Amino acid sequence: MAYIVKNVHTVSDELLEELKLVSVSTASHTLVEMGYRNAYMQGIMPLAFPEGQQSAVGRAVTLRFVPLREDLVKQQYDTLPESPHREALESIMKNDVLVIDTGSHMETGVVGDIFTRRLRYLGGQAIIVDGCVRDLQRIKQVDFPVLARGVHGGAIPRSLMSVGVNEPIRCGGVTVIPGDIILADRDGCVAIPPQCVEEIVKIARAHDELEERWIKMKLDEGASLHTHYPPNAEARLEFEQWKKENGYA
Repeated sequence: MAYIVKNVHTVSDELLEELKLVSVSTASHTLVEMGYRNAYMQGIMPLAFPEGQQSAVGRAVTLRFVPLREDLVKQQYDTLPESPHREALESIMKNDVLVIDTGSHMETGVVGDIFTRRLRYLGGQAIIVDGCVRDLQRIKQVDFPVLARGVHGGAIPRSLMSVGVNEPIRCGGVTVIPGDIILADRDGCVAIPPQCVEEIVKIARAHDELEERWIKMKLDEGASLHTHYPPNAEARLEFEQWKKENGYA
């Protein structure tokens, strides 16, 4: 019997815009506190990221590759338009992120500058690859967020074949369901269950007020880590007073 795993929650474009102000580090820590201990993708790092862009956010469209098998590859790639990886690329819509599972395969590049350029035109926000890309210098010229494990000059037919679109996959040791919200920045990427996004944005706002604005200011003034990170009861009262005086209350 087959069990269908899918998301039943949706996230508005407006909330996605708010999530762009949240760092991967903050989102990862918040998810742990919410009980989601395996959301940060291990080993998936930015190989190309536009200068001045803080983050990339979007809904996951998933693509899965398996090791090439000679008796199946001709059937799978009999006509290019029907190949799953091209189907996934052409299905991209505004605010989508393409997440690719190669089984952490490091001997083939599954995305180059041409596919990256097409995804950018369609309104995609990023490409995440648990494996390798190719043509990295040309990808960088596209000026589009691409995160992966590494680079390999060989193309897909060398050792992989695409077999699945918009099904649950594994990426960086994390389960990714189509429609999960992907947040990526220069610290890597995290897969967020859609129902958690609103709470993460809310908590991140409070975190920004406390840590990014107040604690760093106090440390610059000479405050001790023992009293201000995290703030003890006395420092917390000082913070609440600071919020009132600066219009954050």
